[in-house]
Amino acid sequence: MKKFKYVLLTIFLSLTLVGCTKEPETIQKPEVQTPNIPAEPVVETTSLSVIGVGDALIHNGVYIDANTYQRDSNGYYIYDFTKMFTYIKDIIAPYDLKFYNQETVTGGKNLGLSNYPNFNSPDEIGLDLVKIGFNMVNLASNHTMDKYEAGATYSANMWKNVKDVYAVGNYSSWEERNAVRIEEKNGITYTLLGYTYGTNGMPVPSGKEYLVNLYSDEQAKKDIEKVRDKVDVVMVSMHWGTEYTHVPTAEQRRQAKFLADLGVDVIIGHHSHTIQPIEFVDDTLVIYSLGNFISAQAEEHQRVGMIAAFTINKTTTDGVTTDINISDVKGDLIWTHRTSWYTNFEVIPFSKLNNNLLWGYQSIYERYKPVINKTNDSRIQTGFIS
Repeated sequence: MKKFKYVLLTIFLSLTLVGCTKEPETIQKPEVQTPNIPAEPVVETTSLSVIGVGDALIHNGVYIDANTYQRDSNGYYIYDFTKMFTYIKDIIAPYDLKFYNQETVTGGKNLGLSNYPNFNSPDEIGLDLVKIGFNMVNLASNHTMDKYEAGATYSANMWKNVKDVYAVGNYSSWEERNAVRIEEKNGITYTLLGYTYGTNGMPVPSGKEYLVNLYSDEQAKKDIEKVRDKVDVVMVSMHWGTEYTHVPTAEQRRQAKFLADLGVDVIIGHHSHTIQPIEFVDDTLVIYSLGNFISAQAEEHQRVGMIAAFTINKTTTDGVTTDINISDVKGDLIWTHRTSWYTNFEVIPFSKLNNNLLWGYQSIYERYKPVINKTNDSRIQTGFIS
């Protein structure tokens, strides 16, 4: 009997253990739908810094001061202007693009160096300014034809052989003049066009109008439309206005509006030999005149020049350009220092002057500084040079 009970108990325990090890039935879970979330757009920004000065107006006093009294292999005197720009070299060094206006033609020493009214400047003024860092230069001025076709041709050929410089406004052929030149820096593409209002009545040979870019609305429109859709930024150098005034003319303002409507981003002006305001025309930055960079002109307002800087910003979304804008617009004053005997020329920021160098320099600075930002636009700063 005990044995039978034991057998029954064994069978019961065995069945219980088998039941405990049986695999549970598979439970079907409902499918979870993953939401289709679009990827975040990739937004990138880059910038290009630009700085500029005005007219390199090389009177004989300036180039005589630069004469080393050593001669080259052709027997011509060698000139060194670098000592005149010690302060400027340091100021422009951090910027990507560095502009100046070559007011007087570099027409070749074989034609003879000369002073006002028909200038001819030594090559070294351009080469030395490139040496200290300038890499954009306007060659279209009312003095481009001062040494006629020979001088303008020499200038064009000289400048096209200077490496890493964007020179505009004076060419040696129609092919060069009409070429679409696009440069790129920091992922931003840009072009520079240069024009002058005239050539002081000096003749431009028929069929060789490429020697100097004379401004007309029609020509500017044609040039801009040819490149506008190919670059991020269009800059235009304008040799315009009336000399020795701080006020832009009605024609300057009309041309600025015309160029702005064509999509020009920046207009850099010169020729008046005096500083004129920086303004925005719609979204276009307009520097009406940077004044003289260096010259031997005598009057106070001719010796006060401007140095201006700005930043070009580009935004892309998923690789497509979505915005181009101008920011960090700044302007400050520089002074052409020299002795009363027209020696020891040097361009000095007002921030580096003292009463021994220029008596009353602070009051002079306060007198001219308001010209930079006549409209009190909060986007334009003054006094940035330290």
